[in-house]
Amino acid sequence: MTWVVEHLADHVSEQLNAAADKPLVEVVREAINLTMAEHGSACDLTDPLTPGAALAVVRVQQAVIEWLVLGDCAVAVDRCSTDPLVVIDDRVDHLSGAPVTDAQVRTYDPDFVATVRNQPGGFWVAAATPGAADQALTGEIDRAEARQVLLCSDGVTRLTERHNWTWSAMFAQASQHGPSSLIDAVREADATDPDPRRWRGKAHDDATAALIQLAGSV
Repeated sequence: MTWVVEHLADHVSEQLNAAADKPLVEVVREAINLTMAEHGSACDLTDPLTPGAALAVVRVQQAVIEWLVLGDCAVAVDRCSTDPLVVIDDRVDHLSGAPVTDAQVRTYDPDFVATVRNQPGGFWVAAATPGAADQALTGEIDRAEARQVLLCSDGVTRLTERHNWTWSAMFAQASQHGPSSLIDAVREADATDPDPRRWRGKAHDDATAALIQLAGSV
């Protein structure tokens, strides 16, 4: 999994630097293609559960801020005159008839996941299906409307989903104490959750956060 994340991130960065006007969907599609090409012959890219990654991409242009979200992560924009704009790809949380395996950790049954991962009506990640890029959530906002942009994995967004944080509080925490403080906060909140098994997923999930502060706005 780490190998996929590192190679995918490298190729996204390369594609962004190579052409500032290339649509983000094309950037991600090509990054997936290039990552697939680097897999060894022992890797079975036809396996529906082949390793993949969630992906949040933000590009700050002179006039606009563009975003792309694919998989269980989020992009949030701290706006100057109204509430934060939040884009979350939560399709994995809204799968019709999804069977949950109620073991030590409550998770979706892997056999079920194999039938809906990177499939219409299911959920999408950056794995071995370049067309997944076309299913990403995308958009843009005028740069003048934004002060900060926060990118984070679902291991961090659970602060808002499980622990009653607002997105305004998320921005305040990250801007005053750094985005890593959000990870500290979610670890503490998870550790003191009186009933963690009421949620699907691990008690502690992978947590990543990055904050973009726009010059002259904060």
